[in-house]
Amino acid sequence: MQAIKSLLSPLSGNSNPIQDTLKLVVIGGTVETARRASVSAWNGFIDSFFLTAHFSQEDYPYDWLMHWLSKQPAWGRSREFDITTRSVSRHGLTQKTTGDLEDENEDEEDAGEFSQGGGRKRKVAIVPSMDTTHTIYYRGHWLRITRTKRFQDYGSCAELKISVVARNNDILKRLVLEAKREYEKDAEHRVHIFMADTTYGCWRWNGARQKRPMSSIVLEPGVKDMILADCKDFLSSEDWYAERGIPFRRGYLLHGVPGSGKTSLIHSLAGELGLDIYVVSLSSKGMSDNTLTTLMGNVPSRCILLLEDLDAAFTRGISRDESSTGVPTSSTSTSTTSSAKNKEDSDGSTLSLSGLLNSLDGVAAAEGRLLFATTNHIERLDPALSRPGRMDVWVNFKHATKWQAEGIFKCFFPAKSSAAPAPGAPSGAGASGSAPQAAAKHPGDATSAANLPESKRKRATHIPLLSEEEISELAKRFADAIPENELSVASLQGYLLRNKTRPRECVDEVAAW
Repeated sequence: MQAIKSLLSPLSGNSNPIQDTLKLVVIGGTVETARRASVSAWNGFIDSFFLTAHFSQEDYPYDWLMHWLSKQPAWGRSREFDITTRSVSRHGLTQKTTGDLEDENEDEEDAGEFSQGGGRKRKVAIVPSMDTTHTIYYRGHWLRITRTKRFQDYGSCAELKISVVARNNDILKRLVLEAKREYEKDAEHRVHIFMADTTYGCWRWNGARQKRPMSSIVLEPGVKDMILADCKDFLSSEDWYAERGIPFRRGYLLHGVPGSGKTSLIHSLAGELGLDIYVVSLSSKGMSDNTLTTLMGNVPSRCILLLEDLDAAFTRGISRDESSTGVPTSSTSTSTTSSAKNKEDSDGSTLSLSGLLNSLDGVAAAEGRLLFATTNHIERLDPALSRPGRMDVWVNFKHATKWQAEGIFKCFFPAKSSAAPAPGAPSGAGASGSAPQAAAKHPGDATSAANLPESKRKRATHIPLLSEEEISELAKRFADAIPENELSVASLQGYLLRNKTRPRECVDEVAAW
Protein backbone atom coordinates (compact mmCIF):
# COMPACT_ATOMS: atom_id res chain seq x y z
CA MET A 1 0.00 0.00 0.00
CA GLN A 2 2.85 2.32 0.79
CA ALA A 3 4.37 1.77 -2.69
CA ILE A 4 1.06 2.53 -4.37
CA LYS A 5 0.65 5.70 -2.33
CA SER A 6 4.13 6.80 -3.34
CA LEU A 7 3.32 6.31 -7.00
CA LEU A 8 0.07 8.22 -6.71
CA SER A 9 1.64 11.05 -4.76
CA PRO A 10 2.13 13.19 -7.91
CA LEU A 11 -1.60 13.60 -8.04
CA SER A 12 -1.58 15.40 -4.72
CA GLY A 13 0.48 18.26 -6.12
CA ASN A 14 3.03 18.38 -3.25
CA SER A 15 6.06 16.66 -4.87
CA ASN A 16 9.01 17.27 -7.19
CA PRO A 17 7.92 17.72 -10.90
CA ILE A 18 10.76 15.57 -12.25
CA GLN A 19 9.98 12.76 -9.88
CA ASP A 20 6.29 13.11 -10.69
CA THR A 21 7.02 12.78 -14.43
CA LEU A 22 9.12 9.68 -13.91
CA LYS A 23 6.45 8.12 -11.74
CA LEU A 24 3.79 8.79 -14.38
CA VAL A 25 6.00 7.21 -17.05
CA VAL A 26 6.40 4.14 -14.84
CA ILE A 27 2.66 3.97 -14.22
CA GLY A 28 1.84 4.34 -17.94
CA GLY A 29 4.45 1.79 -18.98
CA THR A 30 3.24 -0.69 -16.40
CA VAL A 31 -0.39 -0.33 -17.46
CA GLU A 32 0.46 -0.61 -21.17
CA THR A 33 2.66 -3.66 -20.59
CA ALA A 34 -0.08 -5.29 -18.56
CA ARG A 35 -2.60 -4.51 -21.29
CA ARG A 36 -0.44 -5.95 -24.05
CA ALA A 37 0.35 -9.02 -22.01
CA SER A 38 -3.31 -9.62 -21.24
CA VAL A 39 -4.35 -9.13 -24.88
CA SER A 40 -1.59 -11.46 -26.09
CA ALA A 41 -2.53 -14.06 -23.49
CA TRP A 42 -6.20 -13.80 -24.41
CA ASN A 43 -5.49 -14.07 -28.14
CA GLY A 44 -3.21 -17.02 -27.51
CA PHE A 45 -5.90 -18.65 -25.42
CA ILE A 46 -8.49 -18.14 -28.15
CA ASP A 47 -6.11 -19.20 -30.97
CA SER A 48 -5.29 -22.38 -29.10
CA PHE A 49 -8.76 -23.61 -29.99
CA PHE A 50 -8.37 -22.74 -33.70
CA LEU A 51 -6.71 -24.64 -36.50
CA THR A 52 -5.41 -22.28 -39.20
CA ALA A 53 -4.43 -23.10 -42.78
CA HIS A 54 -2.67 -20.70 -45.16
CA PHE A 55 -3.03 -20.86 -48.95
CA SER A 56 -0.82 -18.92 -51.36
CA GLN A 57 -2.02 -17.60 -54.71
CA GLU A 58 1.00 -19.23 -56.32
CA ASP A 59 -0.37 -22.72 -55.66
CA TYR A 60 -3.43 -24.60 -56.93
CA PRO A 61 -5.36 -24.99 -53.60
CA TYR A 62 -5.82 -21.22 -53.53
CA ASP A 63 -7.73 -21.42 -56.83
CA TRP A 64 -9.78 -24.37 -55.61
CA LEU A 65 -10.89 -22.54 -52.48
CA MET A 66 -11.54 -19.22 -54.22
CA HIS A 67 -13.74 -21.05 -56.71
CA TRP A 68 -15.56 -22.82 -53.86
CA LEU A 69 -16.00 -19.56 -51.93
CA SER A 70 -17.45 -17.86 -55.01
CA LYS A 71 -20.41 -20.24 -54.72
CA GLN A 72 -21.10 -19.48 -51.06
CA PRO A 73 -23.89 -16.92 -50.49
CA ALA A 74 -22.13 -15.50 -47.41
CA TRP A 75 -19.08 -14.70 -49.52
CA GLY A 76 -21.16 -12.58 -51.88
CA ARG A 77 -22.89 -10.72 -49.02
CA SER A 78 -19.71 -9.16 -47.69
CA ARG A 79 -20.19 -5.76 -46.04
CA GLU A 80 -16.84 -4.52 -47.36
CA PHE A 81 -16.01 -5.26 -50.97
CA ASP A 82 -14.29 -4.16 -54.17
CA ILE A 83 -16.04 -3.74 -57.50
CA THR A 84 -13.89 -4.97 -60.36
CA THR A 85 -13.98 -6.22 -63.94
CA ARG A 86 -10.83 -8.28 -63.48
CA SER A 87 -10.87 -12.03 -63.08
CA VAL A 88 -11.08 -13.02 -59.41
CA SER A 89 -8.80 -16.02 -59.86
CA ARG A 90 -7.10 -17.88 -62.61
CA HIS A 91 -9.71 -20.54 -63.26
CA GLY A 92 -11.54 -18.14 -65.59
CA LEU A 93 -14.97 -19.56 -64.75
CA THR A 94 -18.04 -17.36 -64.53
CA GLN A 95 -19.92 -17.62 -61.24
CA LYS A 96 -23.23 -15.85 -60.79
CA THR A 97 -23.09 -16.17 -57.00
CA THR A 98 -20.02 -13.96 -56.54
CA GLY A 99 -22.18 -10.89 -56.79
CA ASP A 100 -22.14 -10.03 -60.47
CA LEU A 101 -23.72 -6.72 -61.37
CA GLU A 102 -26.15 -7.08 -64.23
CA ASP A 103 -28.31 -4.65 -66.14
CA GLU A 104 -31.96 -5.55 -65.64
CA ASN A 105 -32.75 -4.26 -69.15
CA GLU A 106 -30.12 -6.47 -70.75
CA ASP A 107 -31.28 -9.79 -72.17
CA GLU A 108 -29.64 -12.81 -70.63
CA GLU A 109 -28.96 -14.21 -74.07
CA ASP A 110 -26.95 -11.15 -74.96
CA ALA A 111 -24.33 -11.89 -72.32
CA GLY A 112 -21.07 -12.30 -74.17
CA GLU A 113 -22.17 -10.20 -77.16
CA PHE A 114 -19.68 -7.76 -78.60
CA SER A 115 -20.21 -4.15 -77.66
CA GLN A 116 -20.47 -1.32 -80.13
CA GLY A 117 -16.77 -0.55 -79.71
CA GLY A 118 -15.83 -4.02 -80.89
CA GLY A 119 -14.86 -5.47 -77.50
CA ARG A 120 -16.69 -8.08 -75.48
CA LYS A 121 -18.93 -6.67 -72.78
CA ARG A 122 -17.22 -6.69 -69.42
CA LYS A 123 -18.76 -8.44 -66.45
CA VAL A 124 -18.64 -6.38 -63.26
CA ALA A 125 -18.17 -8.46 -60.10
CA ILE A 126 -18.28 -7.77 -56.35
CA VAL A 127 -15.22 -9.17 -54.57
CA PRO A 128 -14.66 -9.13 -50.79
CA SER A 129 -11.91 -6.70 -49.87
CA MET A 130 -8.49 -7.65 -48.59
CA ASP A 131 -7.80 -7.89 -44.84
CA THR A 132 -11.46 -8.44 -43.98
CA THR A 133 -12.59 -11.51 -42.05
CA HIS A 134 -15.65 -13.47 -43.17
CA THR A 135 -17.50 -16.20 -41.30
CA ILE A 136 -18.99 -19.13 -43.20
CA TYR A 137 -20.79 -22.14 -41.75
CA TYR A 138 -19.52 -25.45 -43.15
CA ARG A 139 -20.46 -28.96 -41.97
CA GLY A 140 -21.16 -27.99 -38.38
CA HIS A 141 -18.18 -25.64 -38.06
CA TRP A 142 -17.76 -21.91 -38.33
CA LEU A 143 -14.91 -20.93 -40.65
CA ARG A 144 -13.09 -17.62 -40.31
CA ILE A 145 -11.72 -16.65 -43.73
CA THR A 146 -9.37 -13.75 -44.42
CA ARG A 147 -7.77 -12.62 -47.66
CA THR A 148 -4.43 -10.86 -47.26
CA LYS A 149 -1.66 -9.63 -49.53
CA ARG A 150 1.99 -10.52 -49.02
CA PHE A 151 4.68 -8.42 -50.67
CA GLN A 152 7.69 -10.16 -52.21
CA ASP A 153 10.74 -9.14 -54.19
CA TYR A 154 8.97 -9.67 -57.52
CA GLY A 155 5.61 -8.19 -56.50
CA SER A 156 2.60 -8.88 -54.32
CA CYS A 157 1.00 -12.26 -53.72
CA ALA A 158 -2.49 -12.85 -52.34
CA GLU A 159 -3.01 -15.33 -49.51
CA LEU A 160 -6.03 -16.99 -48.00
CA LYS A 161 -6.21 -17.84 -44.29
CA ILE A 162 -8.90 -20.20 -42.98
CA SER A 163 -9.36 -20.83 -39.25
CA VAL A 164 -11.76 -23.26 -37.61
CA VAL A 165 -12.42 -24.50 -34.06
CA ALA A 166 -11.79 -28.24 -34.20
CA ARG A 167 -9.82 -30.97 -32.47
CA ASN A 168 -7.98 -32.02 -35.65
CA ASN A 169 -7.56 -30.88 -39.23
CA ASP A 170 -10.02 -33.35 -40.76
CA ILE A 171 -12.56 -30.61 -41.47
CA LEU A 172 -9.95 -28.57 -43.38
CA LYS A 173 -8.92 -31.64 -45.38
CA ARG A 174 -12.53 -32.28 -46.34
CA LEU A 175 -12.95 -28.64 -47.33
CA VAL A 176 -9.89 -28.69 -49.61
CA LEU A 177 -10.89 -31.97 -51.25
CA GLU A 178 -14.46 -30.77 -51.85
CA ALA A 179 -13.18 -27.50 -53.33
CA LYS A 180 -10.79 -29.47 -55.54
CA ARG A 181 -13.59 -31.70 -56.87
CA GLU A 182 -15.86 -28.74 -57.66
CA TYR A 183 -13.05 -26.86 -59.31
CA GLU A 184 -12.06 -29.78 -61.53
CA LYS A 185 -15.69 -30.42 -62.44
CA ASP A 186 -16.31 -26.81 -63.52
CA ALA A 187 -12.92 -26.48 -65.23
CA GLU A 188 -13.31 -29.77 -67.09
CA HIS A 189 -13.48 -28.10 -70.50
CA ARG A 190 -10.58 -25.67 -70.06
CA VAL A 191 -6.83 -25.79 -70.54
CA HIS A 192 -4.64 -23.55 -68.38
CA ILE A 193 -1.66 -21.83 -69.99
CA PHE A 194 1.42 -20.81 -68.00
CA MET A 195 4.21 -18.66 -69.39
CA ALA A 196 7.83 -18.54 -68.23
CA ASP A 197 8.80 -15.34 -66.40
CA THR A 198 12.51 -14.96 -67.12
CA THR A 199 12.84 -11.92 -64.86
CA TYR A 200 12.14 -13.84 -61.65
CA GLY A 201 12.54 -17.41 -62.86
CA CYS A 202 8.98 -18.49 -62.14
CA TRP A 203 5.78 -19.47 -63.96
CA ARG A 204 3.00 -16.96 -64.53
CA TRP A 205 -0.57 -17.95 -65.29
CA ASN A 206 -1.51 -16.61 -68.72
CA GLY A 207 -5.14 -17.65 -69.04
CA ALA A 208 -7.56 -20.53 -69.50
CA ARG A 209 -8.55 -21.64 -72.99
CA GLN A 210 -11.47 -23.77 -74.08
CA LYS A 211 -10.51 -27.35 -74.86
CA ARG A 212 -10.43 -28.25 -78.52
CA PRO A 213 -11.78 -31.62 -79.63
CA MET A 214 -9.38 -33.85 -81.50
CA SER A 215 -11.95 -34.03 -84.29
CA SER A 216 -11.25 -30.36 -85.08
CA ILE A 217 -7.62 -31.17 -85.94
CA VAL A 218 -7.27 -32.53 -89.49
CA LEU A 219 -3.93 -34.23 -90.11
CA GLU A 220 -2.78 -37.11 -92.23
CA PRO A 221 -4.51 -40.42 -91.36
CA GLY A 222 -3.07 -42.07 -88.27
CA VAL A 223 -0.92 -39.15 -87.05
CA LYS A 224 -3.29 -37.95 -84.32
CA ASP A 225 -4.05 -41.45 -83.11
CA MET A 226 -0.35 -42.34 -82.98
CA ILE A 227 0.63 -39.30 -80.90
CA LEU A 228 -2.36 -39.57 -78.58
CA ALA A 229 -1.78 -43.28 -77.96
CA ASP A 230 1.92 -42.66 -77.29
CA CYS A 231 1.15 -39.90 -74.77
CA LYS A 232 -1.39 -42.03 -72.92
CA ASP A 233 0.99 -44.97 -72.83
CA PHE A 234 3.75 -42.79 -71.38
CA LEU A 235 1.57 -41.23 -68.68
CA SER A 236 0.49 -44.69 -67.50
CA SER A 237 4.00 -46.21 -67.50
CA GLU A 238 5.66 -44.49 -64.54
CA ASP A 239 6.23 -47.76 -62.65
CA TRP A 240 7.64 -49.40 -65.78
CA TYR A 241 10.21 -46.60 -66.16
CA ALA A 242 11.13 -46.75 -62.45
CA GLU A 243 11.67 -50.51 -62.45
CA ARG A 244 14.17 -50.22 -65.31
CA GLY A 245 15.91 -47.12 -64.04
CA ILE A 246 14.93 -45.02 -67.06
CA PRO A 247 14.20 -41.29 -66.55
CA PHE A 248 10.46 -40.77 -66.76
CA ARG A 249 10.51 -38.27 -69.64
CA ARG A 250 9.16 -38.17 -73.18
CA GLY A 251 9.97 -35.69 -75.94
CA TYR A 252 8.13 -34.88 -79.17
CA LEU A 253 9.59 -32.80 -81.99
CA LEU A 254 7.00 -31.24 -84.30
CA HIS A 255 8.73 -29.81 -87.35
CA GLY A 256 7.59 -28.57 -90.72
CA VAL A 257 6.18 -25.61 -92.59
CA PRO A 258 4.54 -22.70 -90.75
CA GLY A 259 0.78 -22.81 -90.33
CA SER A 260 0.51 -26.57 -90.55
CA GLY A 261 -1.15 -27.18 -87.18
CA LYS A 262 1.72 -27.92 -84.77
CA THR A 263 0.52 -25.68 -81.94
CA SER A 264 -3.12 -26.57 -82.54
CA LEU A 265 -2.34 -30.25 -82.11
CA ILE A 266 -0.60 -29.56 -78.78
CA HIS A 267 -3.60 -27.56 -77.57
CA SER A 268 -5.95 -30.35 -78.53
CA LEU A 269 -3.77 -33.01 -76.88
CA ALA A 270 -3.70 -31.01 -73.64
CA GLY A 271 -7.48 -30.93 -73.57
CA GLU A 272 -7.79 -34.62 -74.40
CA LEU A 273 -5.29 -35.64 -71.70
CA GLY A 274 -6.46 -33.10 -69.10
CA LEU A 275 -3.04 -31.43 -68.80
CA ASP A 276 -1.95 -27.81 -68.44
CA ILE A 277 0.51 -26.23 -70.87
CA TYR A 278 3.74 -24.55 -69.72
CA VAL A 279 5.26 -22.44 -72.50
CA VAL A 280 8.93 -21.43 -72.70
CA SER A 281 10.26 -18.99 -75.27
CA LEU A 282 13.98 -19.71 -75.36
CA SER A 283 14.78 -16.48 -77.21
CA SER A 284 12.99 -14.24 -74.72
CA LYS A 285 14.81 -11.42 -72.99
CA GLY A 286 16.66 -12.38 -69.83
CA MET A 287 16.77 -16.13 -70.54
CA SER A 288 19.90 -17.72 -69.09
CA ASP A 289 21.13 -21.19 -68.17
CA ASN A 290 20.28 -20.73 -64.49
CA THR A 291 16.85 -19.30 -65.24
CA LEU A 292 15.95 -22.14 -67.59
CA THR A 293 17.20 -24.76 -65.12
CA THR A 294 15.07 -23.20 -62.37
CA LEU A 295 12.00 -23.13 -64.61
CA MET A 296 12.46 -26.73 -65.70
CA GLY A 297 12.87 -27.85 -62.10
CA ASN A 298 9.59 -26.19 -61.09
CA VAL A 299 7.47 -27.81 -63.80
CA PRO A 300 4.70 -30.07 -62.38
CA SER A 301 5.00 -33.79 -62.88
CA ARG A 302 1.98 -34.12 -65.20
CA CYS A 303 1.82 -31.34 -67.78
CA ILE A 304 2.83 -30.41 -71.31
CA LEU A 305 6.06 -28.41 -71.53
CA LEU A 306 6.16 -26.50 -74.81
CA LEU A 307 9.36 -25.09 -76.32
CA GLU A 308 8.24 -22.88 -79.17
CA ASP A 309 10.42 -22.16 -82.20
CA LEU A 310 13.34 -24.25 -81.02
CA ASP A 311 15.43 -23.12 -84.00
CA ALA A 312 15.32 -19.53 -82.72
CA ALA A 313 16.72 -20.44 -79.29
CA PHE A 314 20.11 -18.77 -79.87
CA THR A 315 19.11 -16.13 -82.43
CA ARG A 316 19.54 -12.57 -81.21
CA GLY A 317 17.98 -10.87 -84.22
CA ILE A 318 14.34 -10.12 -84.80
CA SER A 319 13.95 -12.62 -87.63
CA ARG A 320 14.19 -16.28 -86.85
CA ASP A 321 15.56 -16.87 -90.35
CA GLU A 322 18.96 -15.59 -89.20
CA SER A 323 21.74 -18.02 -88.41
CA SER A 324 21.67 -19.84 -85.09
CA THR A 325 24.28 -21.72 -83.08
CA GLY A 326 22.67 -24.99 -84.11
CA VAL A 327 24.21 -24.69 -87.60
CA PRO A 328 27.96 -24.85 -88.19
CA THR A 329 29.31 -21.61 -89.65
CA SER A 330 31.16 -21.60 -92.96
CA SER A 331 34.29 -19.86 -91.71
CA THR A 332 35.89 -18.38 -88.64
CA SER A 333 35.50 -14.86 -89.94
CA THR A 334 31.79 -15.38 -90.49
CA SER A 335 31.44 -16.71 -86.96
CA THR A 336 33.34 -13.74 -85.55
CA THR A 337 31.19 -11.27 -87.47
CA SER A 338 28.00 -13.01 -86.38
CA SER A 339 29.14 -13.02 -82.75
CA ALA A 340 29.92 -9.33 -82.88
CA LYS A 341 26.52 -8.58 -84.35
CA ASN A 342 24.82 -10.72 -81.72
CA LYS A 343 26.68 -8.87 -79.00
CA GLU A 344 25.50 -5.53 -80.33
CA ASP A 345 21.91 -6.69 -80.68
CA SER A 346 21.91 -8.66 -77.44
CA ASP A 347 18.62 -8.54 -75.59
CA GLY A 348 19.99 -9.90 -72.32
CA SER A 349 19.62 -13.58 -73.19
CA THR A 350 22.70 -15.63 -72.25
CA LEU A 351 21.31 -19.10 -72.88
CA SER A 352 23.81 -21.63 -74.17
CA LEU A 353 23.32 -24.94 -75.93
CA SER A 354 24.87 -26.87 -73.05
CA GLY A 355 22.55 -25.12 -70.59
CA LEU A 356 19.53 -26.07 -72.68
CA LEU A 357 20.65 -29.70 -72.92
CA ASN A 358 21.23 -29.95 -69.16
CA SER A 359 17.83 -28.44 -68.40
CA LEU A 360 16.12 -31.03 -70.59
CA ASP A 361 17.64 -34.18 -69.12
CA GLY A 362 20.03 -33.07 -66.37
CA VAL A 363 19.92 -34.12 -62.74
CA ALA A 364 17.58 -31.27 -61.79
CA ALA A 365 15.21 -31.74 -64.77
CA ALA A 366 11.60 -32.52 -63.91
CA GLU A 367 10.13 -35.92 -64.71
CA GLY A 368 6.66 -37.00 -65.72
CA ARG A 369 6.12 -34.16 -68.17
CA LEU A 370 5.46 -34.37 -71.90
CA LEU A 371 7.99 -32.22 -73.72
CA PHE A 372 6.84 -30.77 -77.05
CA ALA A 373 9.19 -28.70 -79.20
CA THR A 374 8.20 -26.96 -82.42
CA THR A 375 10.45 -25.73 -85.20
CA ASN A 376 10.08 -24.61 -88.79
CA HIS A 377 13.73 -25.39 -89.61
CA ILE A 378 14.79 -28.77 -88.33
CA GLU A 379 18.05 -28.52 -90.25
CA ARG A 380 19.17 -25.78 -87.87
CA LEU A 381 18.96 -27.95 -84.76
CA ASP A 382 22.08 -29.37 -83.22
CA PRO A 383 22.12 -33.19 -83.40
CA ALA A 384 22.62 -33.36 -79.63
CA LEU A 385 19.35 -31.48 -79.14
CA SER A 386 17.21 -33.67 -81.37
CA ARG A 387 18.65 -37.08 -80.49
CA PRO A 388 16.47 -39.86 -78.99
CA GLY A 389 16.16 -39.45 -75.25
CA ARG A 390 15.51 -35.76 -75.68
CA MET A 391 13.25 -35.86 -78.73
CA ASP A 392 11.88 -39.41 -78.95
CA VAL A 393 9.10 -38.90 -81.51
CA TRP A 394 9.46 -36.81 -84.66
CA VAL A 395 6.41 -35.66 -86.61
CA ASN A 396 6.77 -33.87 -89.94
CA PHE A 397 4.06 -31.33 -90.78
CA LYS A 398 3.71 -30.58 -94.48
CA HIS A 399 1.44 -28.45 -96.63
CA ALA A 400 -2.20 -29.49 -96.90
CA THR A 401 -3.09 -32.52 -98.95
CA LYS A 402 -6.34 -33.04 -100.80
CA TRP A 403 -7.44 -35.42 -98.04
CA GLN A 404 -6.91 -32.71 -95.43
CA ALA A 405 -8.70 -30.10 -97.54
CA GLU A 406 -11.74 -32.35 -97.79
CA GLY A 407 -11.74 -33.01 -94.03
CA ILE A 408 -11.42 -29.32 -93.13
CA PHE A 409 -14.30 -28.42 -95.45
CA LYS A 410 -16.57 -30.99 -93.75
CA CYS A 411 -15.69 -29.58 -90.33
CA PHE A 412 -16.58 -26.06 -91.40
CA PHE A 413 -19.88 -27.11 -92.99
CA PRO A 414 -21.47 -30.00 -91.03
CA ALA A 415 -24.37 -31.84 -92.54
CA LYS A 416 -27.88 -31.95 -91.11
CA SER A 417 -27.38 -35.38 -89.59
CA SER A 418 -24.09 -34.49 -87.91
CA ALA A 419 -23.95 -34.65 -84.13
CA ALA A 420 -23.67 -31.60 -81.99
CA PRO A 421 -20.14 -30.53 -81.12
CA ALA A 422 -18.55 -31.76 -77.95
CA PRO A 423 -18.84 -29.55 -74.88
CA GLY A 424 -16.17 -26.92 -74.88
CA ALA A 425 -15.69 -26.97 -78.63
CA PRO A 426 -14.46 -23.63 -79.96
CA SER A 427 -17.04 -21.41 -81.56
CA GLY A 428 -14.62 -19.73 -83.89
CA ALA A 429 -11.32 -20.16 -85.64
CA GLY A 430 -8.22 -20.71 -83.62
CA ALA A 431 -4.62 -21.36 -84.47
CA SER A 432 -3.50 -22.81 -87.74
CA GLY A 433 -4.27 -26.43 -88.45
CA SER A 434 -7.63 -26.63 -86.70
CA ALA A 435 -11.04 -26.95 -88.25
CA PRO A 436 -13.51 -25.08 -86.02
CA GLN A 437 -17.03 -26.38 -85.72
CA ALA A 438 -18.63 -22.99 -85.55
CA ALA A 439 -21.35 -23.83 -88.03
CA ALA A 440 -22.60 -26.63 -85.82
CA LYS A 441 -23.43 -24.08 -83.17
CA HIS A 442 -25.48 -21.94 -85.58
CA PRO A 443 -28.06 -24.26 -87.09
CA GLY A 444 -30.02 -22.78 -89.91
CA ASP A 445 -33.25 -24.75 -89.74
CA ALA A 446 -36.37 -22.94 -88.62
CA THR A 447 -36.78 -24.93 -85.39
CA SER A 448 -33.31 -24.13 -84.06
CA ALA A 449 -33.38 -20.54 -85.21
CA ALA A 450 -36.65 -19.94 -83.41
CA ASN A 451 -34.99 -20.73 -80.11
CA LEU A 452 -32.32 -18.08 -80.59
CA PRO A 453 -32.66 -14.44 -79.48
CA GLU A 454 -33.62 -11.89 -82.09
CA SER A 455 -30.07 -10.48 -82.18
CA LYS A 456 -28.71 -13.87 -83.36
CA ARG A 457 -31.65 -15.26 -85.33
CA LYS A 458 -30.88 -13.32 -88.50
CA ARG A 459 -27.27 -14.48 -88.51
CA ALA A 460 -28.27 -18.11 -87.95
CA THR A 461 -30.70 -18.18 -90.86
CA HIS A 462 -27.88 -17.19 -93.25
CA ILE A 463 -25.89 -20.37 -92.46
CA PRO A 464 -27.48 -23.17 -94.49
CA LEU A 465 -27.37 -26.78 -93.35
CA LEU A 466 -26.98 -29.05 -96.37
CA SER A 467 -27.57 -32.74 -96.67
CA GLU A 468 -24.75 -35.16 -96.04
CA GLU A 469 -24.61 -36.13 -99.70
CA GLU A 470 -24.33 -32.54 -100.88
CA ILE A 471 -21.66 -31.72 -98.28
CA SER A 472 -19.63 -34.75 -99.38
CA GLU A 473 -19.91 -33.71 -103.02
CA LEU A 474 -18.91 -30.11 -102.26
CA ALA A 475 -16.00 -31.27 -100.07
CA LYS A 476 -14.69 -33.50 -102.86
CA ARG A 477 -14.96 -30.68 -105.41
CA PHE A 478 -13.18 -28.36 -103.00
CA ALA A 479 -10.37 -30.86 -102.43
CA ASP A 480 -9.96 -31.47 -106.18
CA ALA A 481 -9.43 -27.76 -106.73
CA ILE A 482 -6.69 -27.54 -104.08
CA PRO A 483 -3.16 -28.35 -105.37
CA GLU A 484 -1.43 -31.16 -103.50
CA ASN A 485 1.14 -30.07 -100.88
CA GLU A 486 1.30 -26.42 -101.98
CA LEU A 487 -0.95 -24.51 -99.59
CA SER A 488 -0.71 -24.42 -95.80
CA VAL A 489 -3.58 -25.55 -93.62
CA ALA A 490 -3.73 -22.03 -92.21
CA SER A 491 -4.33 -20.54 -95.66
CA LEU A 492 -7.16 -23.00 -96.33
CA GLN A 493 -8.71 -22.16 -92.99
CA GLY A 494 -8.46 -18.44 -93.72
CA TYR A 495 -10.28 -18.89 -97.03
CA LEU A 496 -13.02 -20.99 -95.43
CA LEU A 497 -13.48 -18.46 -92.63
CA ARG A 498 -14.16 -15.74 -95.18
CA ASN A 499 -16.87 -17.96 -96.68
CA LYS A 500 -18.18 -19.69 -93.57
CA THR A 501 -21.80 -18.93 -94.52
CA ARG A 502 -21.43 -19.69 -98.24
CA PRO A 503 -20.57 -23.37 -98.76
CA ARG A 504 -21.66 -23.54 -102.40
CA GLU A 505 -20.08 -20.24 -103.41
CA CYS A 506 -16.96 -21.21 -101.51
CA VAL A 507 -16.47 -24.22 -103.78
CA ASP A 508 -17.34 -22.30 -106.94
CA GLU A 509 -14.80 -19.55 -106.20
CA VAL A 510 -11.93 -21.66 -104.85
CA ALA A 511 -10.29 -22.08 -108.25
CA ALA A 512 -10.10 -18.31 -108.74
CA TRP A 513 -8.74 -17.93 -105.22
